[in-house]
Amino acid sequence: MRVAYILPSLHTSGWRRYSEDLLHTLAKQVEPILLHAVQDNDLVAESFPHWTRYALPVVQEASLSSNRTRRQLLRSLWSVRRLPIPRPDVVHSLEAYPTGLIGHALARRWRVPHALTAHGTYGVLWARYPLDRWAYRRVLRGAAVVCPVSHGTADLMQEFFPADLPSERLRVILNGNGFWQRIPREQALTRPWPKTPTVLTVGDLKPRKGIHISLSAFAHLHRELPQARYWIVGKYHPANSYFQFLQQLVNEYDLQEAVTFWGRVDDAQLDDLYRQASIFVLASQAEDLRFEGFGLVYIEAGAYGLPAIGTRSGGIPDAVRDGETGLLVTPDNVEALTEAMRRLLTEEALARRLGQANRRLAESLTWQHTAEAWLETYRTL
Repeated sequence: MRVAYILPSLHTSGWRRYSEDLLHTLAKQVEPILLHAVQDNDLVAESFPHWTRYALPVVQEASLSSNRTRRQLLRSLWSVRRLPIPRPDVVHSLEAYPTGLIGHALARRWRVPHALTAHGTYGVLWARYPLDRWAYRRVLRGAAVVCPVSHGTADLMQEFFPADLPSERLRVILNGNGFWQRIPREQALTRPWPKTPTVLTVGDLKPRKGIHISLSAFAHLHRELPQARYWIVGKYHPANSYFQFLQQLVNEYDLQEAVTFWGRVDDAQLDDLYRQASIFVLASQAEDLRFEGFGLVYIEAGAYGLPAIGTRSGGIPDAVRDGETGLLVTPDNVEALTEAMRRLLTEEALARRLGQANRRLAESLTWQHTAEAWLETYRTL
């Protein structure tokens, strides 16, 4: 089966991980053709050196509503109708829009089914932009199947585009992961209980990740557990206003000795931090139509046997099973987050039970499982 894949930007880590891991798993069963942005030439050549590929002016990082990028997006639509691409059996866009707009044009050219992956924000964001909303609605109506990576993403897409997304063309296919391969199962399930209570957060420092919420919660917790420490891993710039706000909170709460901003770390150091941590916390918040589409980082924590605390926002409830693999709280509820952190840092039996279940969840959400769901979808189409 020949499948044409429209790739979103591989310069974004989440899209790159999804594209590489899913497509390499599928490659034994399909003949892939790749269409990607010209700026991703080197990354695509590095990740898929022997695959047939075609470069377009832009794919994901553009909009019909933007004077700066509209012309490039229109050039991509013109190109995809004229490039000497062999006829595929299925077109699969790996993001909803505008990647999906490119896939829509290619599928119409060859009169073949079009399948969409929708990761989160970009599945609903276009409701705010009239030109893109019009085009995106055409993409949704023309798709043979739309596959969000979480039930939360699916619910929001149906809320904002109910007439264009009937339930019979909607199928949730959860994200896969390979994190569980980093650490042997026995080590994750029998990990030693840390002597120092340690909270770990991994994510770029930006308001949507809710680090100001988790930092405030930790400040309340620290009064009861003064020996506790909080490690925050993620990219930031010292001059960034949000980072300066977080530093201000640290100073106000007198947490200079308890809180460490690690910045971006390499894989070996991240592995070490996960092994030393007691619990994982990420209090993601929705910002207008920007939200966490799934939350693979909670599964990454699960690979190490850590229980996770998340928020009831977007697709996070698919990544954190409340009371089973971790605890969920209301997104901006500092008191509830403080209590959840306190429970998991002081109730070892509960933390171990949830952490072990989180490891089993990481083992079940494999890329092989995701690939099989997509193969079944292709065959149905």
